[in-house]
Amino acid sequence: MAPLPPARAAEECAGGDPGPAPSGGARVHAPPPAAPDAPAARRARRKALLHAALGGLGLAALAALIRHVGAAEMLAAVTRAAPFVPFLIALEAARIGCETLATGVLCAPRRVPIAELLRIHVVTYPVITLMPAGRPAGEAVKAALLSPHVGAAHAAAIATTNQSLTLLCSAPLSLLAAIALFHIGGGTSPLALGVLAHAALLVASGLGIAFAARQRAASAWITRRFARAGQLAAAFQEAVHERPPVPAWPFVACLAGRALQAVQYGVLLAVVGAESGPLRALAAYGVGAAGTAAGDLIPGQVGATDGAFALAASLLGLTESSAIAISLLVHLLQAAFALAGIAAALVWRRSPPAP
Repeated sequence: MAPLPPARAAEECAGGDPGPAPSGGARVHAPPPAAPDAPAARRARRKALLHAALGGLGLAALAALIRHVGAAEMLAAVTRAAPFVPFLIALEAARIGCETLATGVLCAPRRVPIAELLRIHVVTYPVITLMPAGRPAGEAVKAALLSPHVGAAHAAAIATTNQSLTLLCSAPLSLLAAIALFHIGGGTSPLALGVLAHAALLVASGLGIAFAARQRAASAWITRRFARAGQLAAAFQEAVHERPPVPAWPFVACLAGRALQAVQYGVLLAVVGAESGPLRALAAYGVGAAGTAAGDLIPGQVGATDGAFALAASLLGLTESSAIAISLLVHLLQAAFALAGIAAALVWRRSPPAP
């Protein structure tokens, strides 16, 4: 998962300074907006085309997998999940609640209404789950939505801390998942080693972001390269140093959210008729996390997580159709919450900042 530079969140939050009013009552017209940077526009088009191509490949891979295992078997496995859908929805809502709680603690001592914190996390859910490299983009959007309540610099610091915590809180579950895969497989397997390597990468990336954000050199880098964000560099450093590199209670809240994801996989294993239990649930979580990381640049990681489950089917004690049914059900659950997030963005009004 790509890290979120402090500059990006700060730039999302920063607003222009209109400057002092002209004297003498003369009306001064604002200068016309600058023309878009042509190289930047070309890079944006190339990136959009790349993401569209990766999304198309992911959909094609998923369609090929479904055709390989048989659409009828897939449909039967998905249909069996219907009675468990309310429970899965409740688990996903609780997971979002854990992230909301973590952000609320990071906002202290500035007060953000609970309803506004929840709205922010609901409306950023589609960005995080559907966009390529969605987590950094989602944290940037959260920073922009938080800035009226806590200020641009603090919002950027919260976004950076959230990105670091997201990586760090995933590491213990991935480590336990690797141990579960070693145990289930009866020894070393490429998949278990891959999940173990993923856990190590999560720790290195999370700590790297947490400590890089605290370096004064980062502020100098921002000042040189981002005119708007550079104005916030000093304030951003002050905001980052208000809390430890890894705040304890937000970390615990995020870790609880990841544990709820493992519980979801345990429920899904039971839904498709496979052997469940803590070890199996952790192993399935590790497979899903590894597939998500491998397909981070694919919209919704479609095809990547499905392929990971297809490869791990025998190790998890699943048929290929049941394994792909699990990943497909995760996609459907995320799509339902993403649609709810889009609807909330349209109809859920923002709470005014506290005085």
